[in-house]
Amino acid sequence: MNKPKVVGIDLGTTYSCVGVIQNGKCEIISNDLGERTTPSVVGFIDGERYVGKYPKDQMHDFPLHVITCAKRLIGRKFVDPNVQKDIEHLPFKIVSKDGNAAIEVKVDGKTKIYTPEEISAMVLLDLKQTAVSFLGGESNDTVGAVITIPAYFNDSERQATIDAAKIAGLNVLRIINEPTAAALAYGYKQKWKEGIILVYDLGGGTFDVSLIKITNNTCEVLAVDGDDHLGGEDFDNLLVKHCIAVFLKLHKIDISNNDRAISRLKAACEEAKRLLSNKEFATIEIDELFGNIDFKYQITQARFNELCKELVEKTLGPVKNVLEIAKLEKKDITNVLLVGGSTRIPYIRKRLFEFFDQKNLNFDINPDEAVANGATLLAAHLSKQFDTSIQNIRLLDVIPRSLGIRTIDGSIMNIFSVVIKRFTQFPCEITEEFEAISSRAGIKVYEGEDPAADKNRLLGSFTLRNIAPAPVGRPKLDVIFKIDENCILTVTAVDKQNGNKDSIEILPDKGRLPEAQIVKMIDEICSPIKMEIDEN
Repeated sequence: MNKPKVVGIDLGTTYSCVGVIQNGKCEIISNDLGERTTPSVVGFIDGERYVGKYPKDQMHDFPLHVITCAKRLIGRKFVDPNVQKDIEHLPFKIVSKDGNAAIEVKVDGKTKIYTPEEISAMVLLDLKQTAVSFLGGESNDTVGAVITIPAYFNDSERQATIDAAKIAGLNVLRIINEPTAAALAYGYKQKWKEGIILVYDLGGGTFDVSLIKITNNTCEVLAVDGDDHLGGEDFDNLLVKHCIAVFLKLHKIDISNNDRAISRLKAACEEAKRLLSNKEFATIEIDELFGNIDFKYQITQARFNELCKELVEKTLGPVKNVLEIAKLEKKDITNVLLVGGSTRIPYIRKRLFEFFDQKNLNFDINPDEAVANGATLLAAHLSKQFDTSIQNIRLLDVIPRSLGIRTIDGSIMNIFSVVIKRFTQFPCEITEEFEAISSRAGIKVYEGEDPAADKNRLLGSFTLRNIAPAPVGRPKLDVIFKIDENCILTVTAVDKQNGNKDSIEILPDKGRLPEAQIVKMIDEICSPIKMEIDEN
């Protein structure tokens, strides 16, 4: 009997990868081009759909048809300030669909609107097919997956990621925070050497910092912080903006609204950023960037550092915050683990080295693959496909945002009363007492940090009816928040007078899209697809 196929997937903003357990080890699988990471890029070119390197290389010719950075849009409303900011930088058309951010493209002359979940599903499907081919299976084989997400993703972003996996035909075994996955890979490689590590995870589009205590087979998250809209993409945009200003100064021409020019410039700037990780200078050279005007500009590492200084300093805020939350000092940190391709930027390493008083930074794990390695180990653990060294692992994680209900205080009708504070470790159960003002109480469950309830994210609601009158004063209710080891939240309201109760279960694997819509998307997304093209 064949073992079920299980994989670990790092679904990144700019690059993604997939791993399996092979011969007792984590194996990051190479794609059709022999590369271990695949660009998270989807292109609709000449009536066909492509995923990976080929559409990425065609961005300058098809700026409106090649979709990048879908992860920055997933789970977000169109009016979200970060989405509106992305519209300024991304050349393809971002529109509103049912109030959510979506992408408009033309396929075979017809206008199509895709959700970020669908675009992400196309990337996930490519990774799934890569894994199935490597494992010698069939394209319709069931594949279980542990998928990583930024630690600071909110509930909507997490749910939307799960929808994307469902559309791709994956059976989601677990969603795991990216820094936790990296720490798991590190702990396993170091044979669970005890210590407290700070995971600094700066990828293509998101930034996370986690403090994680490693003991025997256990990763215990102490604190998390971050920014789900900060990453290498922002460093690229800074360099693009700088080059636009240089071009304007040289030629008195503003190219900021020319999609083709910006796409070509962005590709060149991304390459220059990579070169500057190892060289003192890089040349950005583009023939006929605008009309018949060529562009050639040499940027030094020192100048690039100056451009990026504000962004790098911005990342140190969450670093300080997690230390404060965990009541630890810099000297208490055993190791600083760098994760994500953007941590190769020398200025980032310099500032972290200085911040931690010349403490050595850890490069034992490939920053591009650490997260996928951890996800793969957890997939093996959940499916019992590895030896006892992985079967005994324990992950003790925390909730990234506070949970509570909407309450009333006198004339103030919109108070967010926190029941479980952010960074509380789960599983957990907490009970708070509230007053009811009538024989029925509407319980609205929110996630967030704003004191006004309706400025946070509504997770669900229910009504407790037939509340008994209290002998004196107002009736009292117990509201119980319980989160289990799978991060399933159950909220229960109990009438303390007569024991009457009602509850709601908020599942981490219940996405935003209706099941019928997901089935329809599966039929479309899983139709024949053009894979990577080897141009050689």
